[in-house]
Amino acid sequence: MNSIVLVMGVIILILMSALIVGSLVNSSAFQTTLSGTETNETLSALNATVAQTFDVIGTYPNAVCSLTSVVNATNASNVVPATNYTFTADGCTLILVALSPYIGEDVNTTYSYTSAQNSIGGINTTWVGIQFGLFVTALLGFLAVIGVIIAIVWLISYIKPLFSKDGLESFAGN
Repeated sequence: MNSIVLVMGVIILILMSALIVGSLVNSSAFQTTLSGTETNETLSALNATVAQTFDVIGTYPNAVCSLTSVVNATNASNVVPATNYTFTADGCTLILVALSPYIGEDVNTTYSYTSAQNSIGGINTTWVGIQFGLFVTALLGFLAVIGVIIAIVWLISYIKPLFSKDGLESFAGN
């Protein structure tokens, strides 16, 4: 019985910790802005139908980019005029306009980016919050399965004596 109380106490403390961590992670007090610059990132075989996304989005999905230059990948002195493409800062995408002479060409882009991050002393609290949430979800699923198993074992141990000769007679009141 004491072990059940101890386990339940630990579970309650973990869930309370999850609520505290979740509220702290989403606090604006820990938000910082990460910024950087990418030079000569190659976008291959540009076209006018599918926008190409800059690599920074793979690392920082909520990044906002500011395009500095777009040049031909084989001839860096050949600057691609802004009239030949459409750039989207949110999402960091570039797509050529129809009939652009650069369709099918590789280009090098140089851009800067900023990304809002939650961090405490260099620790990415956004990542910690996601991982902690996954841990709590997995813990609750595990506890639910264990709870069902314990309930079934208890139920079987409770019902089993009823199927003995004395069990049914005593149950029926004879």
